[in-house]
Amino acid sequence: MNKVLYFKELKRNRKNAAIWTSIVLAFTLMILSIYPSFSHMGEDMVKLMSNLPEEYAKAFGMDEATWSSIIGFYATYYGIYITLLMGIFTASTGATIICKEERDGTAEFLLTRPISRGNIAATKLSVLGTLLVLIYLVQTAIAVFGMTVFGTDIAWGAILSMHIHGFFLILLFTSLGVLMGSFFSVKLNYMGPVVGMIFGSYFLNAIASASESVEWLAYLSPYHYMPLTLDQGELDTNFLACSIFAAVSILILWVSYKKYMTKDIAG
Repeated sequence: MNKVLYFKELKRNRKNAAIWTSIVLAFTLMILSIYPSFSHMGEDMVKLMSNLPEEYAKAFGMDEATWSSIIGFYATYYGIYITLLMGIFTASTGATIICKEERDGTAEFLLTRPISRGNIAATKLSVLGTLLVLIYLVQTAIAVFGMTVFGTDIAWGAILSMHIHGFFLILLFTSLGVLMGSFFSVKLNYMGPVVGMIFGSYFLNAIASASESVEWLAYLSPYHYMPLTLDQGELDTNFLACSIFAAVSILILWVSYKKYMTKDIAG
């Protein structure tokens, strides 16, 4: 890894990272801060939930437990919005970070420096990993802070499992973003494909959860293997799925790395 390139890439991505991190943190705090208002409504919220169509409630992971505890309330929004936002940021960054110089027409300048192509790829992937871990850890810290301030009787084991699942889910989306950038045109705007991939994965699982007739669709979605909602207030960590997701992500990154090592790069 080249330290000069590493810190240069961090500097180049700092503005985008700050914007997305701020959005995620603001949303996390907003969700946790409004929970006390909902919890005071008590039985009224339970009655409201009972009036929701069963398919809708299943699709978005809502039940009475959603409103009876801050963890259930947070889990619903964590699965629907927060992981999606973090995944979009890291996957879109991964799609462009390695081939950014080729897209901007500055690849010739970088590749004529005394640094190998492999070192360039490894350094940029290290920067991507740093950004992923940074936004994940900061969001987790803010969530823990918010839980402590606005909640009581918190099942920290469920929170830990939820965030472990979320990390490996985001890691998989990030690696798929890198794969896109390695095989598709560098001129492509990757935000659309990345958003489509992540939202498509989520809604496949949501549709499968809503109707037993199409529950097989869930097997096509990563969200099926990394549950982010609570089951009767509990959530166990699926270590086998986490290991498989980590292995698949590493394999995808390796394929992307090999592709970059052999592709013709325009200056």
